[in-house]
Amino acid sequence: MRKLLIGTLSVLVLIAIAPVAVIAFEAPTPPPPMASMAVRAKHADGPGVPAPRHFQARDGASLQYYAYPAEPDKVAVLVHGSAGPGSSMHALAEALRAAGVTTYMLDIRGHGGSGRRGDIDYIGQLDDDLADFVVQLGLARSGASRTLVGFSAGAGFAVRFAGGPYGSLFDRYVFLSPILPGAPTLRPSAGGWTNISVPRIVTITWLDRLGIHWFDGFPVISYAVSPERLQSVTASYSYRLMMNFGAAGRYETYLKNIHRPAAVLVGGADEQVVADRFAPLMQHLGVDIPVTIVPDMTHRDMIDAPEALRVVVGAISTVRAGE
Repeated sequence: MRKLLIGTLSVLVLIAIAPVAVIAFEAPTPPPPMASMAVRAKHADGPGVPAPRHFQARDGASLQYYAYPAEPDKVAVLVHGSAGPGSSMHALAEALRAAGVTTYMLDIRGHGGSGRRGDIDYIGQLDDDLADFVVQLGLARSGASRTLVGFSAGAGFAVRFAGGPYGSLFDRYVFLSPILPGAPTLRPSAGGWTNISVPRIVTITWLDRLGIHWFDGFPVISYAVSPERLQSVTASYSYRLMMNFGAAGRYETYLKNIHRPAAVLVGGADEQVVADRFAPLMQHLGVDIPVTIVPDMTHRDMIDAPEALRVVVGAISTVRAGE
């Protein structure tokens, strides 16, 4: 009986120790810098970026954004890609302002000047933050149009937002080169942009299902950012930030639940996603979301290159509420 008790206790100790060991020793290592993602990045922090502003989220946190005022009846809110910050969308914001679209560029919590770098408090907090920002904008005027524009992982988050409980807060959604984990559109490791600790993710997910959330703040994904950019970008995400800033494998559910006009725009030379697989995916899911492929454009070109900006601005600036 004593041996049985000792054996049982030993097994329980091993079961308890194993997840902790996986979490302790399976941290994601940074992949080699991805040169194509650094192109034009230096312009993101240039003199043209306006002074940051702040709004208060429901938890009292002061979150950062940038404003590009133009016509009040056309509004676009921009969500940057993974690693951020919001200023990486500056070229697109300027192009939209020049087209008469009032544009707001957010530092999503966990990035830039919003919150602690690389982490949030709970899964779903980013959705709440964006809803709080819309509340700050106030009621839209009759006939006005509000468009949420997400890029890369930010487009995945925009898909999540559009198909979630806050989806009616915007009149239109534009997804630029969306990262959709688990979809046939995504290249392995996003073409070298990411390094994910699968064992750590699986272990934390399993513990979460048991009601244990002690490890949700541990990093589970690292990005291929250049060393000289480490002060301005978020090089890795915690489990809860990764699960919130994107569609987190539930892209089918979110896409099917979008009840506002939406569009996908992607570069034909994108190195992180496969451009020509988006239209078949939408057809397979039975969703009416048109896909536009911009020839010869890479992933980052969609928010930087003049040829791509003209297409993106055209897709946004002509939208009216209810179209």
